[in-house]
Amino acid sequence: MVCNTSVADILLKDCSMSSIIEKNEYYVDLVQGKIIHTEIHTRVAHEIINPENPRVNNEVYNITSVDNKLITGKMLEVGEIFGSTYSITWEIFLYLDSGKVEVSFYGNDDLGKVAVDYRKLPIKSLTGKDYFIHQCVSEDQIDEGSKGYSGTAFFINNQGNLLTNNHVVEGCESQKINYSSKEYNAELITTDKTLDLALLKVKIKPKSYLSFSKDEPKKLQTIYIAGYPLGKILSDELKIDDGKITALKGFDNNSNEITVSVPINPGNSGGPIVNENGELVAIAVSGINKQVTESLNFGIKSSAVENFLKSNKISPNLGVTTFSINSDKLVQILEESTVYIFCE
Repeated sequence: MVCNTSVADILLKDCSMSSIIEKNEYYVDLVQGKIIHTEIHTRVAHEIINPENPRVNNEVYNITSVDNKLITGKMLEVGEIFGSTYSITWEIFLYLDSGKVEVSFYGNDDLGKVAVDYRKLPIKSLTGKDYFIHQCVSEDQIDEGSKGYSGTAFFINNQGNLLTNNHVVEGCESQKINYSSKEYNAELITTDKTLDLALLKVKIKPKSYLSFSKDEPKKLQTIYIAGYPLGKILSDELKIDDGKITALKGFDNNSNEITVSVPINPGNSGGPIVNENGELVAIAVSGINKQVTESLNFGIKSSAVENFLKSNKISPNLGVTTFSINSDKLVQILEESTVYIFCE
């Protein structure tokens, strides 16, 4: 998020599409005229991607322009490749109103162009272009003056019980949901930090709720995800997408998760992943940073969620449908059971 800590500095935090691979922060020192980018890789990601480099990297840009919406900077990188010296210019654009950070880079000479092409291969660009983007969570983007995070939750019964991720509500003084164009206070019942689950309760009777699939997930099974990617920055409409289950384990062989091809972006966290019957298969939890790879995203298996609920004396409803429902009915169920949740 964006925090104005004084007149002379600005801090942009939570600037990754996923916390599984890395965390990014941008610190702006207006007195010194510097932008410092700090990149921190997780231990597992560091071992997988590049164990020879430090887990924590700092890059320093010289500020070139400042206004109340945009700060830009430049950095000259000089290094050695194939026994010869190269140079690359990096340019950074910090959009303070949206929390977006864009970084472009280009070689200043023939060898610099080779170095740019070389560094594209591991993680430094999106779709082959010489730039990458981080989307930070700006304090101005959280709805209705909220000072916390936002995400997605969904009803699991007609008594007002909801599920979401623990990291969506962690650190919140209180939380609210938006359902049928109205706001309701949500009581936090319990959490499980290991599974990244949170159970809440709202004093309303929802129009619909999600049953749990009684079948085990299968590879190449068609699934659907519902949620609010990037909160309400895009719109206040529920977004629904489809994809496949690609693996029955998650990151680092986590057997409580599945890997899915369906996109999971910030704001999707805590949203339902359902089968063609509209029954819960998993809960969206995270995705690999899009600078590293594509279509590797994770959901918490419904079987793990069932155990979490049973340990808290709630019996999940199991699906009984034996045939696929039509798309209109699926959309209706998801729209009537899925909510936008945010902290106060």
